[in-house]
Amino acid sequence: MNSAGPKQMRPFNDIGWGEPQITQIRMENGRPRHHLLGGLKPTLRLGIFIVCVLSRVALAPPSPSTSPTGPAPSGVEGYAIKAGKILTVTQGTINHGIVLVEGKVIKAVGTAAEIEIPKDYTVIDASDKWVMPGMVEIHSHVGTEGGFNDMVTPINPELRAMDNINPEAWELKCAVSAGVTTIHTIPGSGTNLAGFGVLYKPYGKTIEQMLIRELGSMKIAQAYNPERRGGDLGRTRMGMSWMLRDFLRKAKEYTLAWQAYQKGQRSDRPKEKPELEQARCAFEGAIPTLVHTADARDVMATARIFCDEFHLWTIVSHGCFDGYKAAKEMAKRPVHVNLGPCHYDFRFSQDNKVYGMAAEYASAGVKSLSINTDAIGPEQDELFFEAAMAARLGLDEKMALEAVTINAARAIGIENRVGSIEVGKDADLIIKGGSLLDPTIPVDMVFVNGKVAYRRQQ
Repeated sequence: MNSAGPKQMRPFNDIGWGEPQITQIRMENGRPRHHLLGGLKPTLRLGIFIVCVLSRVALAPPSPSTSPTGPAPSGVEGYAIKAGKILTVTQGTINHGIVLVEGKVIKAVGTAAEIEIPKDYTVIDASDKWVMPGMVEIHSHVGTEGGFNDMVTPINPELRAMDNINPEAWELKCAVSAGVTTIHTIPGSGTNLAGFGVLYKPYGKTIEQMLIRELGSMKIAQAYNPERRGGDLGRTRMGMSWMLRDFLRKAKEYTLAWQAYQKGQRSDRPKEKPELEQARCAFEGAIPTLVHTADARDVMATARIFCDEFHLWTIVSHGCFDGYKAAKEMAKRPVHVNLGPCHYDFRFSQDNKVYGMAAEYASAGVKSLSINTDAIGPEQDELFFEAAMAARLGLDEKMALEAVTINAARAIGIENRVGSIEVGKDADLIIKGGSLLDPTIPVDMVFVNGKVAYRRQQ
């Protein structure tokens, strides 16, 4: 590496980053439409779509590196980002600060007076911009090219979304361009147990290179979508609840049998059951159970079955319509609430009032709260907008920022790696000319695992 002095990055108003590879986003079979964004005006949906299609995403080819300690080893890239404002999320705001990135991780963060820039680091002058942690999305269906529902049987514990992910999927490029640097892609909600999600970074050549956790969560659906309208078992909530409890009981017994064997409390080795192997991870506390649920009745059913009865690490996802009426009960329990993309209600409440979902849950005492897009395509780049809508409808702005960063990371169990700007964490960063929640300000640059994954073209 050059030791003559810090290398200066080309200014933001200059086109290009070296010789970037420009990828044009292509659409097929017409305009993608979000299945739960009907509340947005058509002009807004069209505008978001046009921005996604016309934006040019500059991708720097990813390459693996090790997390360094001490001086940067030869061949490991180092960056010094001079920022006008650093929103660490967990450790306050730093004005006129510097973030040092070395290899895949954040090496140092502090004020300009506190941080000495190593001579061989590349300097990025973002002194008139804000630096924020990359966003974390924990309820998405992107990267699967629409293939996220197997509908023949209502209980599918053998399936996993990891087998579906296409690293070249164009919606992943959309996600990175908006600052979404961690995604939890899950199977759909057409069945009660659709399979298991996968947790990854949307930047890399192979899923193995992108992977954070092979099993992100056990995905359950309780409300509306999985109803078996053909008339078979699962047509009603009675049938769905019975099937789920029956499966959960079998999975729990299977897990306890293996735990007893591993502890020497039983001599006979349990018979392996492939259909229950992945569920063991949920019952052993290694992964959460994410439950698609909506309206107060079903939100309570989710808490009752998964938290109260089976004591699983539970994420209540969507929680919309009049689900906020159960918010006080959620605040009493160790459940995480993951809201979106429906952020208001006036139809179910029937009292001529408009309720902001996130604000209602927060005012009821729910602190473990995050926001999702439920994306199936280009709307994955709307995660910041979902947070902005929640703030517009009454959620505190600080909590809205936490909802798409550290709270989402905590919900899925990776807060030690992502969700905030802290020394030792993954160098997933957003550089932007203002607040993440301001939809009028474009993202200028995105780092994923210490690499420049996106740079806005002028």
